[in-house]
Amino acid sequence: MKKVTSLFFVLLFTILAGCSQKSGNEPNGGVAAVVNGVEITKRQVEYLYQRSANPNMNAEESANLKRRILADLIRLELLAGKAKEMKLDNNPDYSMALYTAQKNVLAGLAEKKLAGSQSPTSPDQAESVVQNAPQLFAGRKLYIFEEVVFPGVNMPLLESLDAMANNGAPLSRLLDELKAKKKPFNKTLKALTSEQLPSPVLTVLNKLQPNTPQVVRSGDKISVILVLHDAIPAPLDGVPARKAAGAMIEANQRNQSLSKAMREMLDNAKITYYDEYAKTADGNSKLSALPVPDTEKVTRNLYKKIIFGSGLSASFILAVMMLTAFMRTFYSMLWLPKLWPGSTSSAEQTAKYDIRHTATLSRQIYLFALMLLIAVVIIFELLLVWDKLAIPVLLAHIAGGIIVGVFASRLLNAGIARAWSRKTYMFIASLLALLILVDIIATIKLSALI
Repeated sequence: MKKVTSLFFVLLFTILAGCSQKSGNEPNGGVAAVVNGVEITKRQVEYLYQRSANPNMNAEESANLKRRILADLIRLELLAGKAKEMKLDNNPDYSMALYTAQKNVLAGLAEKKLAGSQSPTSPDQAESVVQNAPQLFAGRKLYIFEEVVFPGVNMPLLESLDAMANNGAPLSRLLDELKAKKKPFNKTLKALTSEQLPSPVLTVLNKLQPNTPQVVRSGDKISVILVLHDAIPAPLDGVPARKAAGAMIEANQRNQSLSKAMREMLDNAKITYYDEYAKTADGNSKLSALPVPDTEKVTRNLYKKIIFGSGLSASFILAVMMLTAFMRTFYSMLWLPKLWPGSTSSAEQTAKYDIRHTATLSRQIYLFALMLLIAVVIIFELLLVWDKLAIPVLLAHIAGGIIVGVFASRLLNAGIARAWSRKTYMFIASLLALLILVDIIATIKLSALI
């Protein structure tokens, strides 16, 4: 009863979320009805209509559906008003149902966004599915069967039930055995077509004789008894088959996109279980597994982030040092990079460039081409790591590389290095450019190995 009550309040919240708000500027035509001073807008009716209308409905059917939706909204508004009179909105169940409804609505919107819009299915793709899966189209059937699900995979029990079924025991006899073993179970009569069934279940049903129980295991946590009553041919061909195949392809694409996104979210999440939920389900047939991140994948991703971050920092260190060597080659003068204006004393760096000692034209072209190449390479590296590192982490690695590069550049202007020729510094600039290229290639290769 509590479950029914909770579901009722969830439904009440999701449908009436906007019913109690005045909306005088509705774009879809304003108010449809006023219930005890509370407006129900045409936009609300249209919202629910779009989610339940059949594309093949005529004008009369469409109008009647909208009127039924409005009647349901009025009924719900009356119930909501009565609930407030009865102070049910102060009930803890109401707060919990409201919280659950909000999460469900947000999760639904997120699922829709993550699944994204799929590319339209081509006629050739649809026809290929029809031809390669005859059991879902030309050989499509409506299966009427009973499914008994019970927890655990007790192999001696399953073997005993299977032996009883092979000796002609009916389903009722197998259920009596489960009751004697005090095994809880859930029995359901189902009528599903081929495409609605999971592939393993469809395979088993195709091999079953009518009214003969079949005991199977589903993973490591659940056991199932299937009894096929009838398999009625319901072939699907021509245009309907191709449409169904296209819908299957698009649904599969959506499921794959959503599954990938969920896996990434789970692996990036930090989940801590407490009390009885902290128990692991490994090796315990009575406990259902709870979602946990893939620790191996999380570790690999962490190593990749370290590699990408370290490679990015190294590139900026080498780039700053290369800039220093570039300036020494270009102007034949003492030049030091500065972290901020005025951070280098006049004794360490000449205040003005001496244009009489600038490099030759050919050397200038070479140096600028080299700098342009490295600029393009570093931009490529930034694009490579942009979606793999958080923005603050990315900026921290860049800043760290620049700072270390500034101090490392002093080695190119210290001691004996002060007397090096411009050709030597040009060679050093070329070597540093080569090291940047090697660094980026090594970063890509190492990340691919993990």
